[in-house]
Amino acid sequence: MNLNYDKASIELPEAWRAKTPIFAFVGVVCILFGAACFFMAPAADGTNSKAFRYLAHSYLANFIYVLSFTLGALFFILVQFLTRAGWSSSIRRLAEIIMMMIPYIALLFLPVLFMLFQGSSSLYEWNAEGITNSIIAEKAKFYLTKEFFTIRSIGYFALWIVTATWFFRISRAQDESGDVELSSVRQKWAGPLIMLFALSMTFAAFDWVMSIDADWYSTIFGVYLFAASMMAFFAMMIVISMSLQNAGKVQKWITVEHFHDMGKFLFGFVMFWSYIAFSQLILLWYGNIPEETYWYDVRLRDGWQYLSYGLIAFHFAIPFLGLLSRHVRRHRVGLLFWSIWILVAHWLDMTFLIMPNAGPASFFPLAGHLLGGLGMLCIFAALFIVRATGVPLVAMRDPRLPEAMKYANPLL
Repeated sequence: MNLNYDKASIELPEAWRAKTPIFAFVGVVCILFGAACFFMAPAADGTNSKAFRYLAHSYLANFIYVLSFTLGALFFILVQFLTRAGWSSSIRRLAEIIMMMIPYIALLFLPVLFMLFQGSSSLYEWNAEGITNSIIAEKAKFYLTKEFFTIRSIGYFALWIVTATWFFRISRAQDESGDVELSSVRQKWAGPLIMLFALSMTFAAFDWVMSIDADWYSTIFGVYLFAASMMAFFAMMIVISMSLQNAGKVQKWITVEHFHDMGKFLFGFVMFWSYIAFSQLILLWYGNIPEETYWYDVRLRDGWQYLSYGLIAFHFAIPFLGLLSRHVRRHRVGLLFWSIWILVAHWLDMTFLIMPNAGPASFFPLAGHLLGGLGMLCIFAALFIVRATGVPLVAMRDPRLPEAMKYANPLL
């Protein structure tokens, strides 16, 4: 197959590069104004402790939101090499660029560690002095300590960064040499690294999100966050790919067949997230043990119940019906619409997981949280452009690229 191409067609649009400082500036401003919103609500005790509590929870929720895109991308890359997939060769580079943002996103976790070593328990109650809850006190003796928490967090990021960097460097080396053996090396290591990734992501979910309620646990929680991350990754991939094509790039390399497959994955992970969320709920519901059900009780009062019930429709029922049709998954406008819908639903889901522990839902905290989320998205956009600058948007010397260009979904 003839793979002649215009080099400019696989380069980042020049107009995007010019917008990098704009995205970064808007992101920082949104985060700062969002932080200010938390301090605008009057405090009953005349202190800012509740404002700091809202701010800490909001920051973590928005951090996990953008981190999920990069972790989904890393898992996608590992799976493609594990299965020796050919169809994805033309879209794989965009996923590689997203996963290579993990080192930058890791820096955004530093404020969380800073709060811990300042002795703050605004986010994690196990970091407080004189814990009265016996369950939390027992966990805080060894596992839930700020030192061990930090060591584990560094370990998670180190594994993800080393894996992503190694895969990306080999991919770029193949751009120069075209050596088929470089694909075989990645295939060899994809299996073991997927197992390590699964363990690390599960424990990261336990540490960073589930330990906010340190006396509550769910063994399925890591899978819940994984399903949400994969769903969010495919939504973001569709948005980025279509945006690039609208700017005149990668039009030859990402076809309606690739969008159809990404749409199928998006639909599949909407279903998988729903299955995991329902499984967690039903297991705790029929057990009806107060120590387990109170996690949902917190999310079904003080204004958060509207978000909790709304997720059933907004995160499952509506996008399920919207993405069910093959025609929609092959329709550019329709697929883009549902991808953006899913990105919003995913942000609401991260809000559902974390924000209710900060306190009742009210205008100023919600406004601040929304601004913080928009700020994080702008920073994500700026970092994506920085990471994609100077990198071909398609791995042109991948040996399976011809297979990707001939790929077509069967008519069923």
